[in-house]
Amino acid sequence: MKLAIASAVALAACTPAKPAVTGGKIVVSTTDAPVAPVSPLGLVPPEPKLRLPRNFVPSEYRVSLAIDPAKAGFTGSIEIAGAVAERSSTIWLHGRKLAIARAVASSGDPFDSRHAHDVQLVATAHGEDLLELRAASPLDAGTWTLTIDFAADYELLNTAGAFKQTVGKETYVYSQFEAIYARRVFPCLDEPDVKVPWRLALEVPKDLVAVANTPIVKSEPFGDDGKRKRVEFAPTKPLPSYLLAFGVGPFETVDAGATTGGTPIHILALKGRAADAAWAAKTAPKILELEEDFFGMPYPYAKLDFLAIPVTVGFSAMENAGLITFSERDMLLDAKASKEREHRWIYVAAHEIAHQWFGDLVTMAWWDDLWLNEGFANWLEHQISAKFDPRWHDELAEVGRHHSALDDDALVSARKIRQPIDAVDDILGAFDGITYDKGSSILDMFESYVGRDRFRDGVRAYLKSKQHGNATSADFAAAISKVAGKDVAPAFATFLDQAGEPEITARLDCTHPSSLRVVLEQRRYLPPGAPPPENTRPWILPVCVHYESAGKSRQDCTLMAEPSATIALAGDKCPAWMVTNADGRGYYHSAYTAAQLTALRDVAWDKLAWNERLSIAYEARTYAGTAKLPLALAMSFVPKLLAGNDRFTIAEAVELPQHVSDAVPDDLRPKYEQWLRQTFGPGADQVGLVSRPTDELDAEASRGDLIRTVGRYGRAPKILEEATRLAADWRALPQGVRPIVLELATDAKPELFERLIKDIYTEADRTRRREMFIALARVRDPKRQVAALGLVLDDKLDIRETLGMLDDATTEANRRVAQQFFRDHTAAIMKRIPADGTADSIGAELAALFTGSCDATRRDETAAYVLATFGKLPAGDRAVRQAIEEMDQCIAGRKLVEPELRGWLGGMKLVKPAAPTPIKPATPVKTTRPHRP
Repeated sequence: MKLAIASAVALAACTPAKPAVTGGKIVVSTTDAPVAPVSPLGLVPPEPKLRLPRNFVPSEYRVSLAIDPAKAGFTGSIEIAGAVAERSSTIWLHGRKLAIARAVASSGDPFDSRHAHDVQLVATAHGEDLLELRAASPLDAGTWTLTIDFAADYELLNTAGAFKQTVGKETYVYSQFEAIYARRVFPCLDEPDVKVPWRLALEVPKDLVAVANTPIVKSEPFGDDGKRKRVEFAPTKPLPSYLLAFGVGPFETVDAGATTGGTPIHILALKGRAADAAWAAKTAPKILELEEDFFGMPYPYAKLDFLAIPVTVGFSAMENAGLITFSERDMLLDAKASKEREHRWIYVAAHEIAHQWFGDLVTMAWWDDLWLNEGFANWLEHQISAKFDPRWHDELAEVGRHHSALDDDALVSARKIRQPIDAVDDILGAFDGITYDKGSSILDMFESYVGRDRFRDGVRAYLKSKQHGNATSADFAAAISKVAGKDVAPAFATFLDQAGEPEITARLDCTHPSSLRVVLEQRRYLPPGAPPPENTRPWILPVCVHYESAGKSRQDCTLMAEPSATIALAGDKCPAWMVTNADGRGYYHSAYTAAQLTALRDVAWDKLAWNERLSIAYEARTYAGTAKLPLALAMSFVPKLLAGNDRFTIAEAVELPQHVSDAVPDDLRPKYEQWLRQTFGPGADQVGLVSRPTDELDAEASRGDLIRTVGRYGRAPKILEEATRLAADWRALPQGVRPIVLELATDAKPELFERLIKDIYTEADRTRRREMFIALARVRDPKRQVAALGLVLDDKLDIRETLGMLDDATTEANRRVAQQFFRDHTAAIMKRIPADGTADSIGAELAALFTGSCDATRRDETAAYVLATFGKLPAGDRAVRQAIEEMDQCIAGRKLVEPELRGWLGGMKLVKPAAPTPIKPATPVKTTRPHRP
């Protein structure tokens, strides 16, 4: 219920004391009476290992912060009303690098100045994240309000807690509290199941804009200098600490209309960038309307603001209730923005808006159920995008998402979806492909199993029953089961609570024409080089097969709960072909034989939907990459995929040969490059390097895949010549072609390289700057590559923009150059990178620079080096060990596939490339998507 403005009670008008933050340690002001010895009659919970004790449970927070972007830090005061469950002498809260000026507990009515009893508290920091409040005399069971005044510094490199960023002459302050960063801004119980209302007030310079989760209820001058104002926001609905948010800066506000129920929508752009918010403003209401329709209930908060952040580390957007933050690159698009960037905005926005229901309205009870937030939002984003513009056919995106999840899950060291959370690093490590992509893939599979409408109705029932509260996986499965009329909880559990993925083999048994059947067997998929797993039990999974009987397409299913099962087939004649994963929605590998794949290619292909075709091609490259299928058979699917002529099929066609590119021996590299030119050259000619206004999303997205494959990997002279010509005025090019033109031309033309090295310091546009960094990092000449990598060390440039250059090399020789550069400058680079917080992905990225070489001769040295160098970064130990396992699998697979490569390429005749000829004018890529009758 929306509270009346008059009900908002003002926070204390005085600005709290400003103690210095000394080395990140908590400092306590003791200006009151001496603290009495602690009574033994009060409960003193031991220091928590992870979760805080619940002898004190908040019921409401009130926070006042003095935020001035011109200063190095901020001050604040927080009042926490709550209940003491039993007589206690110690209250534990979260707090990190906070300087505490005053702490007191007051009994009686919350926030009433006429407190019956005040008790002084001594605040002591424990470790990095804990704050112990020791009472001068025990607090009796009942209602208490904790009041704490504090100060802290802004983060300047991490985008966590309260962080500050400067663009040109303008400085902004933002918050990012997921997962455990609210404690960096104020003391609190920073866990998702503490979900209560918040009241926030910000004291800011009078000329700046202040925004938060809720509408402003009061804004008035503050202080005697006439330079500040106090902005008070309406109370929030119940929220966990990680969903509170604010921003302060010279934002430009763009009206984006309203929801169907009248809730206002606004875009808050960086100063001078209001025009670039046009696409976000135009599309936001429609996205929101589509999601309201799916959830069957109105948007649940009083407003919806979208706020632009210049640079983010470890996230690109955040679903704060009523105030979603986005990376500038995702939300602010100039007039030359590509169709790909416009498309990306739609599904990123759809993802974050989905969280307003799944995650915000209903929040997971603990971080082991993070998939309930992220897996669901990932699952819904492409469904919404597909409805937003049916021409995009984003329903096919779920196939690629499944494949990404299966790749991540092939590691024996992969997390479970519901991985136990035993330490802070486990929370940080939960934001990975298993949570996002595997979680959404499981939802795909069970939606297909129970039926789309029943699944949607189960989602609605779940949200309605748990709104403004917390829930678990068991609650979700129970809601789906109730509506579906069958218990899906045991099947869900086998995917949530164990790591890995099933591998299904299918054998037709046509011994008796009157009882045709398919015999299924399941086991855990294990690629070569994987260590033996522990105690994998059978999954309970829906398996559906697609086949043809009497000229009609048939689909039959079973719920497979044991290592083997059978499905009865229709008809009296053995099917000539069979798809083991009908519609491609099952979360499992299909281990086809060569004969089965050949039949699917030659007999069934025209009868299959594209999601099935893409799934079949993925299995062909997966098993060919481990030499369990002939490589030549896998490559025979490339022409079939290219005939699809859209961004999904072309991307998969390109991925097939690139999957084994690093394993191609040097003596066969010329033949490999020739095959790439011959196979992908016609498509590259068709789409061309010069885009046209008539280009649709498929043409634009496929251009990069085709041109890069032919120009960079295939070394086609005419592509390189055309790119060099166009690069003479590369800034004038449409954004859809700029990156690939710049990449190819910078590699081919040393003069352009030198110009970019110089211009990167003055380039103001962040998107163009990113394109320049990538182009510079991908040069193949070792001397120029080292010069480009020198930018990573330059403190005049933002390390958050330059660090990725280390892992942008496109050949093994260049990878080794980057590895040596890092070794030569380890201390300088490690000193510059974000040291904690949202840096949890950096360890994995840097480790991959070394483990990606798959060098058997240096395996042990590489493993020891990356573990010692990156394993101690946040969430680094698991990430690095997974990178080492990936390396082991790569080494084993490469050894097996090299003979296949020699067989595939060995008989090919090498032909000298033709002289350059002009590229044909761009022709729109047209999509043809046959579907099964």
